Amino acid sequence: MKGKNRVVSIIQTIFLIVLALIVVLPIYIAVSNTFKLSDIILDQPLSLPIPPTIQNIVSVLKSPNTNMIEMYKNSIILMVAGTLLTVVVSSMAAYYLARIKSKLSGFLRIYFLIGIMVPYVIVYLPLCILLRNLSIPFGVPILIFVFVSGNISFATFMYTNYIHSLPIELEEAAEIDGASKFQVFWQILFPLLRPCTTTIAIFVGLGIWNDFQTPLLLGQVKTITVGIYTAVGPYSANWGVVFAYVFFAAMPVIVVYLLAQKNFVNGLTAGALKG
Repeated sequence: MKGKNRVVSIIQTIFLIVLALIVVLPIYIAVSNTFKLSDIILDQPLSLPIPPTIQNIVSVLKSPNTNMIEMYKNSIILMVAGTLLTVVVSSMAAYYLARIKSKLSGFLRIYFLIGIMVPYVIVYLPLCILLRNLSIPFGVPILIFVFVSGNISFATFMYTNYIHSLPIELEEAAEIDGASKFQVFWQILFPLLRPCTTTIAIFVGLGIWNDFQTPLLLGQVKTITVGIYTAVGPYSANWGVVFAYVFFAAMPVIVVYLLAQKNFVNGLTAGALKG
């Protein structure tokens, strides 16, 4: 029996090592190739950057075709505003769906479920035609609402399941003390949703930050991911500059995730372990 357990343990260890390499390898390639020249990247993509060079980073920062500050500003505005609006709207919608039993709430559950199943990319063309017919200018404001509409179904679904796991007695006690529904939600319930909120914020914020097609096709807004496209020509690409853009785009996301990973894991597991 001990021999069998030892074999299983070895297999699990090997599997975890392989899985870790699969996860870490893209990060290593992106970081190491940022500090190598393009010709070395093509010949030795997995080699260490010896000697390292910051020429690619300097080229990105000094490029006349790109403004790194503007790209970061647009990306941060889209991510922060889109994530905040998604959290506010979806959390209130989920509270209604989780606590109110009616025909409308039943219809909305199906509506949001369909929103999760439908790939968002298929609405690009009709949405673009709609905006043009309504003479709505493309830009950061309209792009924020596009991101909110694309993420609200997922966020509402997450919040609804989490709220079901929370005891309704807390809300009933607050209502007996004279609190309104608005006060019950924002002062009693919403603070309890912090793990779920963190998880949703990471998923939604990461999706907005990494989105390439939506800012390029709908908003016509230069973000940090759109900047990668400027380094790719029709016939060739400066791969050192491309990896430098990838480095600038990935580092803030990795730092935020490392800071919030505890709440991220709690948000994924708490709803499954309760109720």
